Amino acid sequence: MQLLVNLTSKELDRFLEFTNSFIIGLENYSVNYYEISLDEIKELLEKYPNIDLFVSLNKNIFNKDIKDLENKLISLSKLKIKGVLFYDLAILEIVKRLNLNLDLVIHQTHMITNYNICNYYHDLGVKYGYLSTEITEEEISEISSKTKLELMAYFIGHPIISHSKRKLVSNYYTYAKKENKLDYNVIKEHGKDSKKYYIKEDKKGTNILTYDILNGTKAFTILKEKLKYAILDTNLIDEDLFIKILSLYKRNLDKKLSNEDLIQEVQDLIGENDGFFYLKTIYKVK
Repeated sequence: MQLLVNLTSKELDRFLEFTNSFIIGLENYSVNYYEISLDEIKELLEKYPNIDLFVSLNKNIFNKDIKDLENKLISLSKLKIKGVLFYDLAILEIVKRLNLNLDLVIHQTHMITNYNICNYYHDLGVKYGYLSTEITEEEISEISSKTKLELMAYFIGHPIISHSKRKLVSNYYTYAKKENKLDYNVIKEHGKDSKKYYIKEDKKGTNILTYDILNGTKAFTILKEKLKYAILDTNLIDEDLFIKILSLYKRNLDKKLSNEDLIQEVQDLIGENDGFFYLKTIYKVK
């Protein structure tokens, strides 16, 4: 298994002691990723020639995007990138039609949930599958045993809950006649057991993320032999804290830290919130 860091800047030096695998978004084509231009991707690869860089193009594609998207994909196919994360099947169709030398990652947020889906995309030529954050460790283990897709799963960070093309934040501030000065706002449910969430709007719409940091370390210790990549997301996490977590994961993979100690030390840093890894969301009628 390799540690795959979701970036929030172009500065990689602090991470390189622990991993050489990264995700970054392509400007105007990604949702909930730090975005840079095609030229900046070229510069990043020139500065760090030994990294494995995945580029996210995970937004919905519209007819007006197609020509520019084709040109961007052709340019990416000429670079030494590890793969392209995609949501919209237009990207799969373009890559196949133009016979581009690009490894693809099916990344549909909540939809990659079982081995039948994974095998379907594998048969279409997709190499990697980015699993949903809403399935259990047991389900991920089953998927890994029944698909040829190389799998990646999200273990540390603030997972995205939903994306809307609507301008939900600016609409609220317009209605309330207030000025929004925050990059991320916090919203709260009503009721006794209400939860808080981060909400951020950009030119592509509005993203809602968990407020508490997901700590999937227990599941990681079980799944690390079954997956290709473990995703650790720097977004909204203090960099020093993130480096501590990343270093602990690396020590565990290098067999210098036991599973039990890894679980305890990460829990001491960010608490015990294992999301859906041990919480079933689908039940069969008996």
